[in-house]
Amino acid sequence: MLKITDIISSGGMAKWFLSEHEIKVNGEPDNRRGRKLYPNDKIEVIGFGEYQIFQAD
Repeated sequence: MLKITDIISSGGMAKWFLSEHEIKVNGEPDNRRGRKLYPNDKIEVIGFGEYQIFQAD
């Protein structure tokens, strides 16, 4: 999700980014790399914005 939204430029940056920035998934703090996201999940990346996962048709 971080790469798709252009918050990071490569997957290799994810571990560093997650250790340096606060992220909440559905209001709960989470810094797991590779976490599975589901439709209607709400992701807040402090300082970058809020995102919601939608189901693809």
